[in-house]
Amino acid sequence: MEYNKPVTDIFSPVDGVLSVELTKTSSAIHLRLLYRRLQLPTIRKIFHILVLCSVLLSSVPPSLGAPVELLQNGSFKNGLEGWIVEGTVSLDMESVRIMRLGSLSQVVRSADLSFHLELSYRVRTDLPSKASFARSLVTFYVVDRQRRDNHFTIVGDTHGGLGDSGWKDVRLNLLQLFRDDIGDPGNFQLSALKVTVELGFTTYVTFPLPVAYFRSISLRRVNPVKILLSESGRRELPDKTELIISLTNAGDVDASNLVVTLIPSADIIVISEATRFERPTLEGRTSWQLSWMLAARSSGLYPVVIKAGCDQGSVELSLSVPIPAFPQITTTHTSTVTSISTIEQVAEQVNIMFTQVALLVLVILLIAAILIPMIRKRRGPKLIYRLRALPYQSTQFALN
Repeated sequence: MEYNKPVTDIFSPVDGVLSVELTKTSSAIHLRLLYRRLQLPTIRKIFHILVLCSVLLSSVPPSLGAPVELLQNGSFKNGLEGWIVEGTVSLDMESVRIMRLGSLSQVVRSADLSFHLELSYRVRTDLPSKASFARSLVTFYVVDRQRRDNHFTIVGDTHGGLGDSGWKDVRLNLLQLFRDDIGDPGNFQLSALKVTVELGFTTYVTFPLPVAYFRSISLRRVNPVKILLSESGRRELPDKTELIISLTNAGDVDASNLVVTLIPSADIIVISEATRFERPTLEGRTSWQLSWMLAARSSGLYPVVIKAGCDQGSVELSLSVPIPAFPQITTTHTSTVTSISTIEQVAEQVNIMFTQVALLVLVILLIAAILIPMIRKRRGPKLIYRLRALPYQSTQFALN
């Protein structure tokens, strides 16, 4: 027996074709079964994902990712990285120590830089005399209405108490600082800002040397609340339309007591959620997405108005939304009422007809009861009865 003989020599060409066909058929059956098994779970998973996304769409506010902190390494966790050092400056844990005449500064440049800024830091001084002082300086690099470059340096806060002052918190509103010292910030465009903390003196300083400590230096944007409304998209279904609105707080300050209201036209039916949404706070530089499911009695382009308001202001957005026709629920009710009315009318007509027929039959019977005896009397044979007297004996005989 030859075991190494090729398969093509063992099976005939017909058998080979048959085996190939069976293999193809079985493969197709397996693929169909596999497709049927995967199809239903896949559709369910896709449906669940869409529902979950729709639910999360109105509850999760996505952050815009814009940084609020403008200074680099203000906590000094990375040493003196990002800072310009002059004089005797050294690190002391998470603080910076300045002795004699020294300073620490940093320049901030940003395309969307505005005057709505807040400078904050913690300071501690140990001054042996009033000849020394510690202070913060802010230099504004601006462009005026004539497109001319200029700069202004303003003293933020000065510390000159004798002895160890302990840690003090300083918070400066740079917009108010510029308005008080320079003028209306609306006449300038801020292009850059320089923040400086320094230790200086008015006269020559001898031992013991003055020392100043600075820590947690921060320059934060405090742009006021600015609510923006925009249409994020819409999802048109066969019998309704989902309207998605994005509400953004473009400022840095948190918006408080936010209320968003959808005002539809008279022909629109809101079938998904309430027309009014409330939120206690909306953080700065974040968005909030809301959605409404809208339907209408007839297909068309319908106007809607979205109003948003908070303690800091309000805004309004007008849109035209295409909405398909919604199935009429009142049609069935109207048909039922019409059917009932029709049955009642038919029943009433039948009663009337039955009454008329009964009256007609009664009249006919009455006429027949009167006329038939009269006709019979006229047409029947006439009987004539004649009486005559009989003798008494004959009468008894007849009776016996």
